[in-house]
Amino acid sequence: PGDIGPLTSEMGTLAWYSDGENNRLYQDILLKLKPFLLTTGFRGDFEVNCIVNESGAYPLEATARFGSPIVHLQTEIHNSPWGEFLYAVASGKQYDLQWKRGYGIVVLGAVPPFPYIEERSRSLVCGTRIFLDKCSEEERKHIHFEEVSERDGYFIISDCRGYILYVTALGEKVLSSQEKAYDILRKICIPKLFYRNDIGESFVENEKKLRQWGYL
Repeated sequence: PGDIGPLTSEMGTLAWYSDGENNRLYQDILLKLKPFLLTTGFRGDFEVNCIVNESGAYPLEATARFGSPIVHLQTEIHNSPWGEFLYAVASGKQYDLQWKRGYGIVVLGAVPPFPYIEERSRSLVCGTRIFLDKCSEEERKHIHFEEVSERDGYFIISDCRGYILYVTALGEKVLSSQEKAYDILRKICIPKLFYRNDIGESFVENEKKLRQWGYL
């Protein structure tokens, strides 16, 4: 939190859907790639990560696939069935994707040896039980497991990389989605569980600038 600590992979994301193609970021970056993607017959999720300032957007990385943890948040945002949606994409057919409006938050819950994946052989967490007793049935719908198995009616950690789960939430405001996600995370009991507690904060701090520059 606060960008202090070891370098990690992505530990959380703030995101929302928009159907407004007049968006400056779309016009300046993704739209320019459209002719090329059509020529290649590309079908799927295509992202371009950028740094932006008052002068413009500067692409850093293209991701031509579903990414993590955003795919878990997309599951929160989508109303349409995934199988139906992906079949339409693969078939090249028009599809009216139904989705929820609002700001979405996804937060990674991890345990050691994360982020030091090369130390997995020393991990003592494999086989550890996950306790969700304080979470309601509704709250459990917002918990997305990774490297977790079910044994004798209990959830247990089944690998040694340290990626355990993702918690997602959607709200009208960034603050409301943050509150929902972190309230669930605080109810999850796993020895040595840790997560960033500031996902979405940088957006809140920079929202005024982004509006001034025409990105929102």
